[in-house]
Formats: sequence, C-alpha cells, structure tokens
Amino acid sequence: MKTLSFLLLVLAVFFVSDNSTQSTNTTDKVVQVTWSKSDSKAYARDKLSEWQDKQWACLNSLWGKESAWKPDAYNSVKVMGKHAGGIPQLLGLDPATPAPRQIERGLDYIYYRYGTPCKAWSYFTKRGNY
Repeated sequence: MKTLSFLLLVLAVFFVSDNSTQSTNTTDKVVQVTWSKSDSKAYARDKLSEWQDKQWACLNSLWGKESAWKPDAYNSVKVMGKHAGGIPQLLGLDPATPAPRQIERGLDYIYYRYGTPCKAWSYFTKRGNY
C-alpha cells in the first residue's frame, strides 16, 4: 500500500510544477523530472518503514527461536557461569524481570553488539547463539 501511495505521489508530481526541476536524457527523448523536499521526505519514510519491517521480521525469528517469546523462558545450561533467561535469553537475566524491561535490555544488547536485529539473526543462524 505504501508503494502504491508513493507511485501515485510520483505520478502527481509529473503533472504539478515545482521549483526543483531537472532534465534527464534518455535514449532519444528528454524526460522532465520534478522532485520536491516533500517527495524526498515521503520516499525516505517509505524506505525507513521497509527497513523497520525487515528488522522486525529478523527480531521475531531470533527471539522466536531463543524463547518462543516467553518471558519466563529459562536456560538451565550455564554459559560463562550464568544462565540465560527471558524473551531475549540474555546471560544473567532473571525471567521474573517484567517483559517490557526484558525487551529493552535485549534490544540494547542487539544494538550494542550487532547494530541491527538482522545482523544478530544472521549470527544466530550461523552459530546457534547470539
């Protein structure tokens, strides 16, 4: 739906003049391209939404595999002397910690260590942990 809205916006721009105009030569004809600040912002917002959707899919897969999204998940196997717990299965995280706090700590860890949920998911798929 967002892509359709964006395409309609681009088509509308072709019929409305703006102060930022650029000509582009294609094969044998000149095409007039108009692009405003508003168009740039709309396009960036669409791209950001696509990025967020992709990152959400990676996070959903990662924590789905780690804990099945159960806040009370607990791994009895110790790693570096600690058990992993909660939704993100962080070492030393008490499963009694409220779910929103577990999620915040898990996201902090992912952003600090990997940068994005998709990079954490990629690491997990290769090594079985993150």
